[in-house]
Amino acid sequence: MSRSKLMLLIVGLLVLAAGLRNEIGRALPLQFLHFNSSQTSEISSAPVRPGEVIWSADMETGDLSQWSVPDVPGGPNTGGGVFNSGLSIVGVDEVGLAHSGLHAARLFINTQSTGELPTSGTRLFRWLEPEKYPELYYRVWFYFPQRYVPNGNPPWWNVFQWKSKRADVSDPFIALNVGNRSDGAMYFYLYDKNAAKSYGQSIKNIPEGQWFRVDAFYKCSGEKTGHVTFWQDGAQILDLSDVQTRYPGGNCSWSVNNYSTSLNPSAATIYVDDAAICLGGRCK
Repeated sequence: MSRSKLMLLIVGLLVLAAGLRNEIGRALPLQFLHFNSSQTSEISSAPVRPGEVIWSADMETGDLSQWSVPDVPGGPNTGGGVFNSGLSIVGVDEVGLAHSGLHAARLFINTQSTGELPTSGTRLFRWLEPEKYPELYYRVWFYFPQRYVPNGNPPWWNVFQWKSKRADVSDPFIALNVGNRSDGAMYFYLYDKNAAKSYGQSIKNIPEGQWFRVDAFYKCSGEKTGHVTFWQDGAQILDLSDVQTRYPGGNCSWSVNNYSTSLNPSAATIYVDDAAICLGGRCK
C-alpha cells in the first residue's frame, strides 16, 4: 500500500472512531464528556473587556449580610440569603488565610448521616441579579484546606449551582460538583440535573491548601438555548451550550455551597471569599 493511501486509511478510521464516541455519549444517560483546551469553544460570552460588577461580597463586614443586600438578612426585600440543612454551620472567620482583607466565609458540614439527616449542606444564595438579567458572569475564590472524597451512593458534592423555581417547586438545574481522579486528586465536573448528565474535564485539578479562582457564565433559559461556561484560574475548563437552564416560566437563582450526602472525612470545611456577579463580561 502506498504512503498516501495508508494516510487516508488512518484518517478515515479516526473520523469513524470520533463518530462512534459521539454516538455513545448521546446514548448514555449519565456520562463524562472530557473537554480539553482544543475542544472548548471561544464563545462570545467571554469578551476581553471586563464586566460591570453589580454585586459583590468580600465578607469584610465581619458577617454574611452582603449576601442579603439591599435588605437585612431575612428582610422582605433581601436579594439573597444563607440557608443551612442537616449538620452544617456557615459563618465568617477572621483568618490569616483570607484571600483578601481579614475575613472569609467558612462553610462547614458533617456528613456523618443519621436516618433523620440524610444530607448536610450550607448555601450562600443570590437571586436578585439572576432574576433581573438572563445572562451574567460569576466569580468566587475558593480554598479547600485538604482533600475530601465524596463516597455516597451515588457520590456527589455540590459547591456551586443554579436553581429554578416555579410555583412551589424549586430544583437545581446546573451544578458544579467535586469528584476525585484515579490518583485521588479533586477536580470539578458539571452536572445537568434536568438532563441527568455529567460532564467532566481533564484540564485542571482542585489545589489543596491554596486559594484559586472560579469564574462562570450562565445564560438562564427555559428552552434549549441556555449556556454555561466555567473557568478555573483563567483557563476554560467546561462549556455547555444549547441546554435548558431553568423551568419554563420559572426563575434563576445562584448559590455557593458545601453540600453532600457523604464525604471522607465526614466533617468538611471549605472557605469562600471575594464573590461577585458581573454584567457584560467576566469580573476583574
